[in-house]
Parts: sequence; structure tokens; C-alpha cells
Amino acid sequence: MILKNLLFEGRLTDITVENGKIAAIAPASDHNVGEDCTGLSVIPGLVDMHAHGCVGKDTMDGEFAEMCTFLAKNGTTSWLPTTMTQSYEAIKKVTEGNTKVPGTQILGFHMEGPYINAKKKGAQNGKFIRNPDLAEFRSLPGMRVVTIAPELEGSMEFIRECGAVVCIGHTDADYDTCIEAIEAGANCLTHTFNAMPGIHHREPGPIPAALEKNIYVQAITDGLHLHPAIVMMLYKMFGADRMVIISDSMRATGLGDGIYEFGGQDIEVKDGVARTMDGAIAGSTSTLWRCVKQAASFGVPFDDAVKMATRTPADMIGAPNKGRIEVGADADLILLDKDNEIARVMIAGSFFESDDAAHPADTEAETLRRICTQFSAGEYVSHRVITQGNINATYAVDLKAADGSVKPYILQKINTYVFRDPVGIMANIGYVTAHLRKKAAGKPALEFYPAADGKNYYMEDASTVWRLENYIDGVGYDLCDSLDILRKAGAAFGEFQNQLADFDASLLTETIPGFHDTRKRLQTLFAAEAADECGRAAEAEAELQFIHTHAELACGPVDALAEGRLPLRVTHNDTKINNVLFDRETGDPLCVIDLDTVMPGLAAYDFGDAVRFAASTAAEDEPDTARIALDLQKFRAFSEGFIGKTGGSLTEAEIGSMVQGAIAITIELASRFLADYLTGDKYFKVNYEGHNLVRTRAQLALAKDMITKRVEMEQIVRGIAENA
Repeated sequence: MILKNLLFEGRLTDITVENGKIAAIAPASDHNVGEDCTGLSVIPGLVDMHAHGCVGKDTMDGEFAEMCTFLAKNGTTSWLPTTMTQSYEAIKKVTEGNTKVPGTQILGFHMEGPYINAKKKGAQNGKFIRNPDLAEFRSLPGMRVVTIAPELEGSMEFIRECGAVVCIGHTDADYDTCIEAIEAGANCLTHTFNAMPGIHHREPGPIPAALEKNIYVQAITDGLHLHPAIVMMLYKMFGADRMVIISDSMRATGLGDGIYEFGGQDIEVKDGVARTMDGAIAGSTSTLWRCVKQAASFGVPFDDAVKMATRTPADMIGAPNKGRIEVGADADLILLDKDNEIARVMIAGSFFESDDAAHPADTEAETLRRICTQFSAGEYVSHRVITQGNINATYAVDLKAADGSVKPYILQKINTYVFRDPVGIMANIGYVTAHLRKKAAGKPALEFYPAADGKNYYMEDASTVWRLENYIDGVGYDLCDSLDILRKAGAAFGEFQNQLADFDASLLTETIPGFHDTRKRLQTLFAAEAADECGRAAEAEAELQFIHTHAELACGPVDALAEGRLPLRVTHNDTKINNVLFDRETGDPLCVIDLDTVMPGLAAYDFGDAVRFAASTAAEDEPDTARIALDLQKFRAFSEGFIGKTGGSLTEAEIGSMVQGAIAITIELASRFLADYLTGDKYFKVNYEGHNLVRTRAQLALAKDMITKRVEMEQIVRGIAENA
């Protein structure tokens, strides 16, 4: 078979396939007779060395036919079914399953657990965790890769003698232990950063050890397990020859949200995010191909992203004929159309064909095309993934109107795991944006387009909600030291507040109940202190004492609201500078965006939260509290913008509450970090042990400095208000 006119490495190419192998690769020629592939490009078939399941099936079931069909349709041409921490008998049953099934080829197995650290078990079942057992492992046929925590008793001998590729994972090992394990033969990190210590400047841990010894690192690049910046950091550190993209997929991949079994435990999937019932992330619901495309959207060159899911994992597991387009290699190929969507898949020299309509290929473009038909804005043309923001899935989509014109829009899938009341959110957004559009005065304003039922969202099912909004061309800033930009950001939020001053805030739903009920937040903290379920309260004694001492100061604004001394306002509740779009040429503010948290609240808290973030001299988790203070120049700049735009609509009491609001919300956030620390880090994502305590101390250091500078801050605010 000759595949003619394929685009390969930038040139039109004919690829000859014989007996399941690539027999020849040559420039395209009219003299060759074969299957015309004009318009298609070719990449190697994907190799997934770490996947647990899909389409309702799990490796632990020991039945691979449906999984191999689905994986093949989605570009994975070979894989290692990955077992969970379970009993010896359950794992043995997996190795006895029929692996000679149509579709994706099974190259062996990856044993992830039970030889792991209980402190870093993630979604693994702690009931079956045990120390490494060489005899047990050797009795399991086909185990090609094993994940192990090298700090466990007997690990070093196991690593040297087991005869498999050894990955370090689900571990609490320090740097020295990891170096010893690598020198003993360990050759990879399992889902890097997840279920292991992060990088600390005094306690480097596994990742710097891997870098020093130049071993492989796995990464789940689905956009959930690792921030795009971390994906790019790993890519720059290890390169395409040492970084391996994995899916870590589980049963729910290819299906919808719901409750699934995973390793003997119930897992809840909401908005495509799989978590254990105590909140830990439990594998991925992404295909390997989607992870490749996500990595490319983060900034990894597409060819390198492909390599990290093809040649690199094949090299790592010792499969030299897989994951490459070379003469003599297995003819495992993916043919892509002009939009880099999968057109056809070849495995061992034969195109994979399946009439399995129950499990269609997971094509992002087709999903978005289908969703766009629910709105009246136009016909789907193309899309790109927007990586900014860590909660909702966001896409820039181009839609063609009836007159043939093409316009950009923003399409989002609301994360209903985080935002539990999407209907209430969209009702709030509908009220607020309609009011703001009346006062836009020539500036761009957000508009959400109706679905077929007239609502400003499309509910695909009970937990999948989409919305389409206008695209506003502007630039945003995650961080900014420019006083002029800070002043303009303050003006944008001030104008937002001013334009909504005549809107009845009681019409809005409190979509996150008690979000800024400081008194309730402190009660939660003090209850956690009393229970001390993790035995951590003693370590936080000084922080707890400070919050007890300043509880009434922190609760002052909410008490004033309850007593009617401060009015209820429409508040944004996430007044970071990156929620303002600025004109690319003039630098002037265009529009306040990201309205998911718009609710009734206090103007002082919108002001205070912005000040807490923008006017601090250090990051929210700076461990050196001596570096943390309130920058009065930044405070003045933001205040000039905010108060200058709201001075006419705020009451005297509100003006007087601004500085206390900044102090209160800073203490409130500290109390939330500390409560999470005392109860076992269940809410906020942590990157290392004690991260939430570091965050607490950072916020309290800022609050202390604000208290010291309170009089000067109030003079600044009062002076601005008087001159507004």
C-alpha cells in the first residue's frame, strides 16, 4: 500500500506500507499508484504509557476490547493499561485478560501502586498500599513499567532487581532519596508535580533530582492537573526528548459526568473533572490526543507536543518500532485534516475502521460545532483554546453569519463543579449586563447571546452549561507595576460600581452563599481550631491569636451592613487587574469581564480585594513575610481611579469603610487559608506541605502592615473623595 501526497515534515511525501511496517518514505511522485491522501498530513500513532480506562471500562476489569476501540479512534495506537493500588489477586486478573483485541495495541502493563506512599496516595485506595515485593511483582506477567515510592522499605533493591522500567511517583521522597533511586535504575517521574513534593528552594525534592540526572518526566497536560505555565516550565527544563505526555484517563473518558468506580472507590465527575469524594483529583477524562493539543495551545511547538506522545514514550518504555515515521518502524499512523483533526488512523499497516456508533471519536471541533448550533449567532468555522483562567473551559470561536461575514465570539463551558448554581449565575449576569449596556456610552459592553429557548445559556444536561458572548478585542495584565495601569484598572472597577449604583442589588441571587460573610468565615476557622482534626493548630498558634484579637475589626463591614449602616451594592467579587480589558493602543480601560461572581455585597470589599492583590509588595504565598507590605504609591494610584469614579455614588459611610474593607478581606482570606490548613488542605490547591500556612502568614503580614498604615490610607481615600 502506498499513501500518496501526504504532508510529512513540510513536504509532500509518499509512504509505502508493507506487512505492517513502513517500507519506504519518498518525495511524492505521479508515477506511484496508491491511495491519494491529498490535503492530509501525517504524524506517528500516539503511545500512552499511563492510562486507566475510558468509555465506562477500567483496566482493573481485565476486558480491553471497548477501550482499545475508543483509543484507536482517538489516535492512540499503542498503550500500557495501567493498574490501580489493589489486591494482588485483582492485579493478577488484569494480566490474565485477553490483550489480542482489535484496535489499539497493548504493549504490556504499567503497575501504578500498591508500592506507594500513603501520604501521597491521591485517588489510590489506601487499604491496599504495601511495601515493594520482588517475588510478587515477578509473578505478574507483562509488567513493563512500575511506579514506586523510593522511600519505602526495600525500594532500592526492588528498583535494581525488578527488570521493569521504574517510575518515581505517589511519593514523599526527598532529593537525596530520589537521586539514590535514579542511580539504582529509576528512569521517570510519574505525573510530575501531582502526588509528589513540589520544588522548594531548600527542599528540592524529586523534580530537580530528575533534572540533574536527565531522566524522563510524565506530564498530564489536560489543563487541569498542571497550569499551562508549569507545562511550559517542564518543557523548557526537560525538552521533547525527556518529557512524556500521558492521559491518565479513567472510566469517564468519552462519557459524561456522573459517579464512577475507580480503584474500588466512588469518583464523581463534574464538568469533566474527576474527583474522589473528599475532593482529590482522580485521573483525567481527556484522551491523549486532546492532551497533545492542549500542550500545543499552551505554547509547546506542535511537532514537539506530538513527539512527547509518540517517540519519547516509546523510547522510554523500550519500544523502538513505535511512535516514529521511519523505514522499518511499525506502520502506526495518524492522518490529520487541515484543522489538525484526526481523519484516519492506521495501526500495524491497516486503517482502523469501526462502526461503534456508541463511542464516537472525541473531536473537539465537532463538539463545539454542535454547541454553536444551539445559539443564533452563526455557523461554526474554527476555534482556538483560550488558556487564561483556571476554572471554565474557554474557546475563541469564529462564526459565519447568514450574510457570509465571519466574526469572533467567546464560547465557555461553565465549571459547575466550582459554580454550583449556573442558572443563578447566568440570571445575575443577564440583569447586570443589560443594565451596563444601557450606560456603555460608546464603550464595548458584554453581551450574552440567547439559545433556542431564549435563555442566555444552553444547558446540555444537568451539569453541562454553555454560554456564548461577544468578543472584545483588548489586552489584559496578570501583574502590573505601572501606576498608570493600576489607576486605570481602579477607574474601570469604579465605573462598574458607579454604573450599577441605581440597580437594586437585592434582585441578584447569592450564588455562592456566605462568600464574603466574614463573621461566618471566622466561625468556621475557630471551629476548625477547636476540632484540630489534623493536629496542626499548635503550629499556627500565633496566626490564630492574631485573628482572634482582630476579629471585630475584620467583621466591622459585614456588621455595618447587617445594621443598615452600609448599603447593599452589586459587587464583582473578583477585582483582580486581569479582569479588566484595556485598549491595545491607548491603554484605556474598555470593559470589566468575568462576571461569574457578581452578587450583592459591599463596595468596600471590591475595593479591598483589589488593593490586597494589586498594592502588595509580594505574592500571595511569599514565604518571607519581611518582604510583604502595602505599597502606598500603588494604593494611592488604584484609589484615585476607583474613588474618583465612585465618589459621587458612594455614601459617606462607604467612603469611611474602604480601608477597613481592605483589612477585613485580607484577614478573611487568611482565615480561609488557615481553616483549610487545619482541616487537611481540602479546598485550595497546595503545591507543597504547609502551603496554606505560608499563604496565611503572607496575608496576615499584609494585614498587619495595613493596620500600621491605616490612618495614612484613610487620609488618602478621604482626600481623593473630597476632590472627586
